[in-house]
Amino acid sequence: MKNRILARELPEKLGETVVVAGWLHRLRDMAKFGFAIVRDRSGLVQVVLTAEQLEQLKGLQVETVLKVTGEVVKKQSKDPNAKEVEIQATLLEILSPVKDVVPVEVNKDDVDVQLDTLLDNRVVTLRHPKQRAIFRVQAALVHGFRQFMEGQGFTEIFFPVLAGAASEGGAEFFRVEYYGREATLTQSAQLYKQITMGVYEGVYGVSYSFRAEKFATSRHLTEFNQLEFEVGFVESMEDVMAYGESATRAMLTAVEAECQPELELLGVTLPPLGERFPRITLQEALEIYKEGTGIDETSEPDLSPSAEKWLSTVWAPREHGTGFLFITHYPETKRPFYVALDPEDPSLTLSFDLIGFGSEIVSGGMRINRYDEQIARIKAKGLKPEEFEDYLMMHKYGIPPEGGWGMGLQRLTQNVLGLANIKEATIFPRDVQRLRP
Repeated sequence: MKNRILARELPEKLGETVVVAGWLHRLRDMAKFGFAIVRDRSGLVQVVLTAEQLEQLKGLQVETVLKVTGEVVKKQSKDPNAKEVEIQATLLEILSPVKDVVPVEVNKDDVDVQLDTLLDNRVVTLRHPKQRAIFRVQAALVHGFRQFMEGQGFTEIFFPVLAGAASEGGAEFFRVEYYGREATLTQSAQLYKQITMGVYEGVYGVSYSFRAEKFATSRHLTEFNQLEFEVGFVESMEDVMAYGESATRAMLTAVEAECQPELELLGVTLPPLGERFPRITLQEALEIYKEGTGIDETSEPDLSPSAEKWLSTVWAPREHGTGFLFITHYPETKRPFYVALDPEDPSLTLSFDLIGFGSEIVSGGMRINRYDEQIARIKAKGLKPEEFEDYLMMHKYGIPPEGGWGMGLQRLTQNVLGLANIKEATIFPRDVQRLRP
């Protein structure tokens, strides 16, 4: 819209006549004059209306789309140093009238409805400033990820979502009829990012992943996004973890730089980054958890949610000044077929998780790059090598020592913002029950 000014720009336009446009967020009718709160993508602005302009809005509901022309004036305040401004309207235009009552109130401090109601009415509820803030933060996380990867000279890849076989085995994949034969929706971009790593050496992307989860819990989605990374010619798992740490720092720095108003609105304080994220083995982590809490889980093959929370919110901040830590060397029974085994103890893998915000946020490790070894691992996992012919071709014709990781975007957003349910961090969530809007 020509000459339109955003709400956040108005303090710089004091005394000028401007055009603003947005949604009617709230209206106060004082008979002879009134106040309209207009919302645009940058925030809210108060507009002072005449009695005639109030009459234009008669019978219309909030969320009506308006265009306002008027003078920017200082907002009356008891504080002489206040810099808030408002608009004295000279012209009010109705761009899109709303006559039906909005199904959910989005002009209150919070959207006070059940989660299903929030999601059923997503078209409207996304307009609430706090709901909108969630996905501004999510966008900044992706922006920070891409900026970091571009800075390393890596190549962004756009991965397919249709495949001829389940990428990691198992039953939790969607079958799709594909021109008379069966295809699946990809569970992971793992195989494709390894193949393209063999071309570009370092690749990254934002992938779609599909899992036929049978439960509609606070942790489950059937469709989600992964921030993917793979790099060749690495000498050790430490090289791969270093990329994971640097990317995480870049992403949170981007959120802090781009989303300060959103963080304040949502009441979020980011955890300390510290000088370096500590690296400890799974067994060391279980021993530290036992010593610190008295809870003995040392015989477990993984960390419990309570252990992840304690280690990243108590132990790591206290001992290392950071809210993040790497856990390494998970059992081979807990990792996919493409993860390299530890040559010093083949019952363990050269794999890691990055724990932060009380939960796992990154999972990765070194990959198998030799053909015969990869064939053996596929068979050991009960899978059929012939179902992975395209993937195995890269091993057969030479790929370097390599590794990588994946980071769940919705889970990361949920953890950064402290949301109770992963669906709150998913703009249009899909689960076993939900396929709309």
